Formats: sequence, C-alpha cells, structure tokens
Amino acid sequence: MKVMELVGKFFMDSKRIFRVSRKPSKEEYKRMALIIGIGIIVIGIIGFVIQLIFTLSGLGA
Repeated sequence: MKVMELVGKFFMDSKRIFRVSRKPSKEEYKRMALIIGIGIIVIGIIGFVIQLIFTLSGLGA
C-alpha cells in the first residue's frame, strides 16, 4: 500500500472511533481511579513480599 492510502485509512478509522466513543461520567472516573489504585498497591505488595523472601533467604544481593 502507498503511504497516502495508509494515512487515509488511519484517519477514517480514527473518525469512526471518535463518533462511537463518549466521555466517561464522574462515577466511571472514580471507579477507574479506585481500580488502578488497588492494582498499584497490590503490585507493590507483591514486589515487597518477593524482596523480603529473597532478603530473608540469603538469595538477594
């Protein structure tokens, strides 16, 4: 495909996505922030536990 065809297809697909999409409500923003925050905390706890295991077992540096 030519570059111009690819660019044109990209813009047509983008226009279709913008037509279908909508702005999330305030409640959806709050729910997303809560879920993301919980995910960050869980990943941090998992990392801390792994570090603790390696430190206590003598395998860590």
